[in-house]
Amino acid sequence: MSYCCEECFSNEAIKSFIRKKSSTLGECEYCGSSEKPLISLRTLGKHMCSCLEKAYEYVDEGTGAMYDSEDGVYLGPDGNEATVYSVREILMEEEETFSDITNSDRLAYDLFSGLVTYEEQKDGVFNPFCDIDLQCFVIKDNLYGLAATQIYHTWELFKHTIKHYNRFFEINGLEIRNKCLENINTYLYDFITDIDIDTVFYRAREQDDSIKDISGIDPYKEMGPAPYNKAKTNRMSPAGISYLYVAEDKNTAFSECRLNGKRAVVAEFKLKKSLQIIDFSKSSFYRARSIFEDDYDHDERWISSFLKSFVSEITMPVDDKVEDHSYDYAATQVIAEYLRSKSYDGICFKSSVGEGKSYVFFYGPDIEHTPNAYPYPFGDPCLSHLLPILQPFTECFDLSNIEVTDVQNDGKAGKVIETRAL
Repeated sequence: MSYCCEECFSNEAIKSFIRKKSSTLGECEYCGSSEKPLISLRTLGKHMCSCLEKAYEYVDEGTGAMYDSEDGVYLGPDGNEATVYSVREILMEEEETFSDITNSDRLAYDLFSGLVTYEEQKDGVFNPFCDIDLQCFVIKDNLYGLAATQIYHTWELFKHTIKHYNRFFEINGLEIRNKCLENINTYLYDFITDIDIDTVFYRAREQDDSIKDISGIDPYKEMGPAPYNKAKTNRMSPAGISYLYVAEDKNTAFSECRLNGKRAVVAEFKLKKSLQIIDFSKSSFYRARSIFEDDYDHDERWISSFLKSFVSEITMPVDDKVEDHSYDYAATQVIAEYLRSKSYDGICFKSSVGEGKSYVFFYGPDIEHTPNAYPYPFGDPCLSHLLPILQPFTECFDLSNIEVTDVQNDGKAGKVIETRAL
């Protein structure tokens, strides 16, 4: 019986398995290491085979692939050529299993060639793992793509539930909303971003009679978040909840407000304390756990694809012809409020109508500058101080400049008509 040791492998999960299962010390015949815990090839080969089955499946066993005898390739359900692997390719290239000091070609062959005994072969037992150079494996569920994963199903179920079944409470014990939000939260680490002091943002609105003379207006009132009773449904906030929406540049601010060919008032906001946000404009790559780890989750192979699809979906433009967007925005509003509950200060996303980035900060109007920002009759005035309101945006932002600009028909900034330093 042949043996190998942990020094033959670069994968830490395999090393750990060998240490747990080893019952003897000795010299390894594959890497030459001395006085190392040894494990029989048959024991390790069976374990590695079971690990491979977590992520790879035999191409002819219901994978969705069909063999094209004319071209000698397998085709997926979409008609494109399927990527088919051999065990050797999986171990050497996909999983990077072996260390540099071992005879990996020989070890790979010996680990899998003995998986089926002579008696089993006589009984017709077939094990596709035994021929390590036979290209006969595909990644499990890969031919059906993202739509075959659990996280995709959870997201689709979440959207349907929020839009069509229940919006504010979990009903019938389904816990659909909480499950989806907690799943998403698991993968947000790469999107967490700190924004530095003195970062500048822009907010624009069409110039009308109320702001015709920018020298005589209160810019914190006119260019800050809308009063609560005038806050309309937005991508990340429902009507009545007023957040600060800004852009990284003037042109994006103009595009977000559909100001092409109009005259705009644009305000410059300067950050006066650092904030932490979720930046969905960033690219994220999530690396799945090794198939040799006990807690390997096959769906994690599609997390990066899911996150890319998820971010694209929550930032895509909606139909401008629809007057009420509460239906379209229901899911993103729940996500925004969930992130706010996690103490993030806001969200960044690529503008769906402009070239730059848009931001929503979870800060409301300043009541000192906008006395009627919270105009609801409280009844007993003694209760008013007990009612929670959003922190005013002035705690984090200063207005440094306000100007009137002609916006060109292509949405780009044109001639500056008037400027007021603050």
